[in-house]
Amino acid sequence: MGVFRKILGLDLLPGESPQASQDPHLAYALLVNGEVEERGVVSLRDLLSLIERERVEAVAVDNVYELAPSISELQGLLSSLQNPPRLVQVTLIGDKSYPLPSLAACLGLGGGKLSPHQAAEVAARLCYMGVGSELLLFELNETRIVVAKGRSPSQGGMSAERFRRSVEGRVLEKTNELRQLLSEKGFDFDLFVTKGAYGVERSVFIVYAPRERLYGLVRPLRDHDLQIRIEPVAKRKPSFVPLLAQGRRLRPRGDYLIVGVDPGVSVGVAALTLGGELRLLTSGRELGRGQVIRLLLEVGSPIVVSTDVSPPPDYVKKLAATLNAVLVSPPRPLTIEDKRRLVNEFSSTVPECPRIRDPHQRDALAAALFALRQLQPKFDEVRERVDRLGLKIPVEEVKALVAKGAPIWEAIRQVSKSVLVPEARVTAPQSAARPVSGTVKPHPEELAKLERKVKELELEREKLMNKINELESFIDRILTAQSYEIRKEKEIEKMQSKLLNLSKEVESLAQQVEHLKGENKSLREILARVADGELVVVPRLSSLGSATDQPPSRVVVVGALAPTDLERIRQAVKRLSLRAIICEQECPAGLAEALACDGVALLTVDEASPLTVLGSVYVFDRRRLESAMEGKLRELEKGSLEYARNLVRNIINSYRAERGGAPLG
Repeated sequence: MGVFRKILGLDLLPGESPQASQDPHLAYALLVNGEVEERGVVSLRDLLSLIERERVEAVAVDNVYELAPSISELQGLLSSLQNPPRLVQVTLIGDKSYPLPSLAACLGLGGGKLSPHQAAEVAARLCYMGVGSELLLFELNETRIVVAKGRSPSQGGMSAERFRRSVEGRVLEKTNELRQLLSEKGFDFDLFVTKGAYGVERSVFIVYAPRERLYGLVRPLRDHDLQIRIEPVAKRKPSFVPLLAQGRRLRPRGDYLIVGVDPGVSVGVAALTLGGELRLLTSGRELGRGQVIRLLLEVGSPIVVSTDVSPPPDYVKKLAATLNAVLVSPPRPLTIEDKRRLVNEFSSTVPECPRIRDPHQRDALAAALFALRQLQPKFDEVRERVDRLGLKIPVEEVKALVAKGAPIWEAIRQVSKSVLVPEARVTAPQSAARPVSGTVKPHPEELAKLERKVKELELEREKLMNKINELESFIDRILTAQSYEIRKEKEIEKMQSKLLNLSKEVESLAQQVEHLKGENKSLREILARVADGELVVVPRLSSLGSATDQPPSRVVVVGALAPTDLERIRQAVKRLSLRAIICEQECPAGLAEALACDGVALLTVDEASPLTVLGSVYVFDRRRLESAMEGKLRELEKGSLEYARNLVRNIINSYRAERGGAPLG
């Protein structure tokens, strides 16, 4: 029986790589109970669907970076799955990497150069045999549940506030529902809540259980108002572990620690030795207890957990209980001034104290310093008594027992007994050397027979050891002989892939060159016609006030004009000696008539009909532009004369009406 029941072996097709392509293609072989059930080619995008559909337990490859170019992208790729498979690199055995064809040849799975389909099957079979190392990307017994808004409200208006109130209310309701459900089912979890104006914007549960235990209880959800994501907790330091190795637990180092914790959405953690040396100072958003414990066990053995508030929060209580540590809290919450004083005093005595990056780190360090200050008198007394007694015992062990609540003399006695008193040895009484009455003595012939058997077994053992040495030497010779060929073939494949990418790049550059040639030809034609006087080049100004030099054509293009800017426009017209202004937006009628009185034509872009636009320069046909300018001025002049005639006629008719005369026709 293999390590896994369903294994998916993968190998990249020639010329494909996750660095060069967003969706590379891979050959795959699906192995079920040691038999190949399916083979084929799949894109990386469809690979996840295949894993979900077949409920694959392990993915086997000869190099994990064939799936993604970095560890973080591997975690992102697999975390999108409801039940991420184990990721196994079959070529990594212990701390040494072997070529896949060499392993296949040594273990009877084939030989020579392997095609991608053969390599995929070999990888799956090696994984089934327990060969290789697993890349641990996620914590095995931690699951993250995120409850958040499905979308953001549109800006402005009363409806946006109603929407926000409704959404934050739904997030709060779902958070309370999940908290009650997890508590009723007996799950241990941490909860981080980001509050909003009307409820909760986001909540994160760190549940200390594998994802499969949550099946049927919590389901992913995504709608307009609410989303629920269920994902594994990524390891801070992913590592390779031999496939058949027993699971290893973190072993704490020998230094005892006093830990300060500032819980919340952002968690601060500080750790001091019993002598006051700072071993850890960090903070992070939504740090679960599991992550905090792993951080602490990397630097020491926590025996005291402290906080800066009273009563201590549930998070800190649970952390202390999990670590089997003493919980310390002040009689009243420490003020900001108290915490600053504690931290400043500590920083002034430590030459290379790390910079405190945020208030969460400051509060955690203040909590640890408060606990150390509370215990310091007892620690000093321990040192004094041990020195007075002249005992050569580890004082830190005594301090650790005292910190956990043991009386000082009792702690000294316990450590002294474990260090100074040798363990009792069970010795046989003198009478036991004599034969006990009724014992059966071994027969000399039987003894000789047993001795011969022992010698035979020793010879057999020696033969087997020699055979093992011969096989190991044979394997090394095969690996050495094939290693050069494998490296050569891989180098050729790498160069072919590089050549293919360069060919694609050359083709893309050639297309760009053709496009630029076309543009260059058009520009040359335009410049020739400008030089002949057929075309006129008109600059576009961001504003009329920004121009200081008179444009060659005495015509400019602007974005928009307002009737209230008439005086400013007239000043610009006079300064630049303009004959026409072309506006990209619709021109106000009154402004056009006012400028026409000054002999300046105000046109829209459509009326001027530009041939092309080059950046911030418009190109016009000179005759068509002159015609549009003259036509605009004539049109406005005619309209102005007609308006004046009508005005005079109305005045005369009004006067005649008052005198009783007939109106003008």
